[in-house]
Amino acid sequence: MSGYQSIAISLDASDHWKKPYTYDLSGERDISDKNITSVPENDDTPREIVVTPSDYGTKGELTALMGNASDGSISALARTQRKPWILISIIASTLFFGFSIGFSLGYYALEKGMFQVSSTEGDSQILSFDNIEEGILSKSKKALQFMDEGVFKDTSSHKQQNSPNPLRFPFQPPASTKPRPLVYLTHPGAYALLMDSSTAVTSISDYSNDFFLISSGLDAQINQAYCGVATAVAIVNSLRFIKVADGDDGVDVPTDPVYQPYPYATQVDIFNDCTKANVISNVGGGPGIDGILTPPYGLNMEQVASLLECHLHLAKSVDWKVTIQYVDETHQTVGKMKFDLKNALADPNSRILVNYDRSAIGQNGGGHWSPVGSYSEKEDTFLLLDVAKYKYPPVWVPSDRLFDGMSTQDDCGDWNFPNGQNSLSQEERLAHTQGEYATTMSKLECQSRLRGYVIVSRS
Repeated sequence: MSGYQSIAISLDASDHWKKPYTYDLSGERDISDKNITSVPENDDTPREIVVTPSDYGTKGELTALMGNASDGSISALARTQRKPWILISIIASTLFFGFSIGFSLGYYALEKGMFQVSSTEGDSQILSFDNIEEGILSKSKKALQFMDEGVFKDTSSHKQQNSPNPLRFPFQPPASTKPRPLVYLTHPGAYALLMDSSTAVTSISDYSNDFFLISSGLDAQINQAYCGVATAVAIVNSLRFIKVADGDDGVDVPTDPVYQPYPYATQVDIFNDCTKANVISNVGGGPGIDGILTPPYGLNMEQVASLLECHLHLAKSVDWKVTIQYVDETHQTVGKMKFDLKNALADPNSRILVNYDRSAIGQNGGGHWSPVGSYSEKEDTFLLLDVAKYKYPPVWVPSDRLFDGMSTQDDCGDWNFPNGQNSLSQEERLAHTQGEYATTMSKLECQSRLRGYVIVSRS
């Protein structure tokens, strides 16, 4: 097993497999349509990988991006080397008996696999990836798959109920009982909703300023669990344009070494000593190491608010306020939600973040975070700037749908963060079944809590 080397294979996640594919790494076959990294020519490198049709369609988006494998779906053929005497025989036959005889002999040898022989004794040996420690089917990958399908609910069965596939243009919302559809910014008339058409001269709506400010600092979330982080980063970056007389705006915008000396928050440099003490104790690394990629996965309402507060400090001239509003349909109305969000959008010194369930607004998936970019008075819709750019473009959501999405329950909306995960075992950190996940949630003292919105404002 020591001779095994990892091989990167890039597959088109939008194309379901119809038949087995054989990827030849020896350079003898035409693989121009697949991106396979070159490997050293030595006896310790597998020369061929056979990928058979598997349950690829049931895997979620994150698993598709990380690679797909199941028991028996991928195997590496034993190390092989050429038989030089076959090649010599073909050349000699061609010289003495003519091209037709040589060609026939060569074709027969190729069909019978006589050019290759196993470097081990006997028949070719199949090296199962199941026997490779830290292989593709590692616990980390299973944890990622469970997070994708079990927690964020990105499964093929769900997508089939809400066709068409959201990864393909045009982005059309699934069927819904709501009378008004979602309108994505890929629609020709979607940008017109940013305008104020109530006056004789059409101009940018007072509710649309945040769209331009947030868009300038909004990056796609770096994985399926970082939607809350990506949303908070976009908000912090949008506030860097606010200036006050004495130059102290009270916003701590990190300076990533990549962009130095220009302040620009990223999903890496947003974390500091304050966030370690108030949001999550460990970040960086993969599943089971990064606290956001460890059960319960992602960030809840209080954690996102604390993440913002760590970068909105008290200053000489500016006080920032971060307000959490849980949406309880038994105590709050759509009108109250609209009042809060519209006032914040009209205030150039305020920003809005919403935590909602995608399925409740007519999209594929579960709990999610996004900043709000605008409101259309004409259509009574709010513009969500989706940080999962690889999945959905910005979308206009009718106010009643958005209210429904926020008045849902987060199964672990409250837990003993930021240090509760430190008591988890390695198996609990990489929980990848419903039973293991339930046990871990109990150990973290998870409690269900409503979703809602967070408003950042300047006093």
